[in-house]
Formats: sequence, structure tokens, C-alpha cells
Amino acid sequence: MIVFSSWSGGKDCMLALHRVLQQNDYQLHALLNMCDRESQNSRSHGLKKELVQRQAAAMNVRLVQQDTSRGEYEKDFKQAVRQMQEVGVEAGVFGDIYLEEHRTWIERVCSDLGIQAIFPLWGESTEALAVELVTEGFKPLLVSVHTDHLSRQFLGRIYDQEFINELRTMEGMDVCAENGEFHTFVIDGPLFKQPVAYERGMDYLKDNHWFLDLN
Repeated sequence: MIVFSSWSGGKDCMLALHRVLQQNDYQLHALLNMCDRESQNSRSHGLKKELVQRQAAAMNVRLVQQDTSRGEYEKDFKQAVRQMQEVGVEAGVFGDIYLEEHRTWIERVCSDLGIQAIFPLWGESTEALAVELVTEGFKPLLVSVHTDHLSRQFLGRIYDQEFINELRTMEGMDVCAENGEFHTFVIDGPLFKQPVAYERGMDYLKDNHWFLDLN
């Protein structure tokens, strides 16, 4: 089955794709990265579009970047998927773990398109998924934190076992940040031909989040 991967550049979509590619039943056509029409950024984690391009190149995989806005997200998502259907794509891979609202939207949209929605991580323990991610050798970098949960000082940290242990001591913290506590950008791991090159810019605050500006 030919699939696309719904892509933010972060750890959960990376682990979901990794699991799928370990099965001989699936062939990846492309990563689908939804981008802000009014800026040069990816919508999900505020990353520059060029960084996601660099990540895809380091993985040696095709990347589709679809411009959109909040009000037209579903329409533009469907348009991008329909174009991939023309070359044989039959399913999408999603990194969601337990947010029912997200899954309901994805399943409805995929049903409208006549494709299968695949959730390799769904319903699993976030503790176990965190350990699996690190054990498999992925290196996610913290690129944004919600001010209600983590301080600015966490930006730029590698999501490793030491960091997971710290998260476990924080009350109400999901170690996979499924509730938006923080976001990551994976810079290396078993799906990469080489690490992603980047330079750290200035941190900035926007909409109750601290962001790490990567170049």
C-alpha cells in the first residue's frame, strides 16, 4: 500500500512513520507538511519551511508542502491528498496518540477522500512511546514550549532519557506532550542518511509559547 505521512517534523509523526516503514506492506510516497500561507513557516510547530525541507532531504524522502490558512485548512489538505491519490496513494499515516477530537477529524476527512487513516501509535502508553523513541535512536530537539508547562530554558534540549526522567517529576505533564506542552523537531535517527544541519537563532514569545528560532 502506498501512503503519505502527515508531517510536522516532530517526534510522534517520526515514530509513526518509522513503525509503518518497518512493515513490508507499506511504501512511502511523501511527507505532507501543511504550511502557513502568510509566512515562511510550517503551521504545526512554527518551523521555517526550509528546515522541514532540509529534514526531508536528510531522510532522502519526498516532501509536499501545502500552503493554507486556518479557515481553509481542510480544503487545502484535501487538495494536496487528491493530487497524491493521482499517483496511487491509498492511505495516510498519522502520529496521534489519544486525542479523540483529532482522530475524529482525520477519519472524517480521509473517509471523504476515500483513503485509509493509519494510526500506528494510537492508544499506547505515552511513557512506553517515549522510551521507544529514545531507544530507537531518534534525536528530537525541543523547539517550542507552552509557558504554562515549561520555561524558556528548556528550548534547545534534546529529548533523551534524562529529559524524560525530568518530565516524569512534573505534575500533570504528558511525557509525549500530547496536550501541547511542548513541540519537537527531529534532527537525527534511524531514518536519516545524515543529521539535519541547523543554527540556533533568537528565542521569541508568541501566543503563550516560547519558540526556538532555527536557521
